[in-house]
Amino acid sequence: MEQKELMLRIQNGDDSAFAELLNPLIEKAYKTSYSIVRSKEEAEEVVQNAMLEAYRNIMAGKEIIYFNTWFYKLVSHRSIDSVRKSARKKETVIAIETLQDHRGVVDAVIQEEMHLEINQGIQSLKNGDYRNVLLLYYYQDFSIQEVSEMLGVKTSTVKSHLHRARKALKNRLMENQMVGVST
Repeated sequence: MEQKELMLRIQNGDDSAFAELLNPLIEKAYKTSYSIVRSKEEAEEVVQNAMLEAYRNIMAGKEIIYFNTWFYKLVSHRSIDSVRKSARKKETVIAIETLQDHRGVVDAVIQEEMHLEINQGIQSLKNGDYRNVLLLYYYQDFSIQEVSEMLGVKTSTVKSHLHRARKALKNRLMENQMVGVST
């Protein structure tokens, strides 16, 4: 009910109500967008545009029953749209922090290589739905129900996408001789 009151205040010109409504959601929205677009600047732009779109929808009187879910769904859809627009652009940034001892450096390099291999494995999945489900479920910790609502598909579809995506990712990692991979 509080969100409905905030939306009414926004419609009545109270700009502080908009900040009150969105501030708790921005960090998770950014992380969601970043997990899909894989670019800090692009994720920031997507979230900004989603905020503007949310403001316009509220001002237009659109009935939004569960604002949080609606906003995260909006962010995920706009992120997917952004990826589609720049599908041919890919950037990979690898950052290794400075470590004090040799063993730490070796461990960090191995861990970074495994992380990179898993990320590349996810990004190399031919089915974009599989990539998105994996990223939202494992990297953003959304529940199956939340992923279902964001992507506008049934929970059973999310479950089957997760199963198939894990299997495809396992095969990809096994091809590259990653050790200890299990589904």
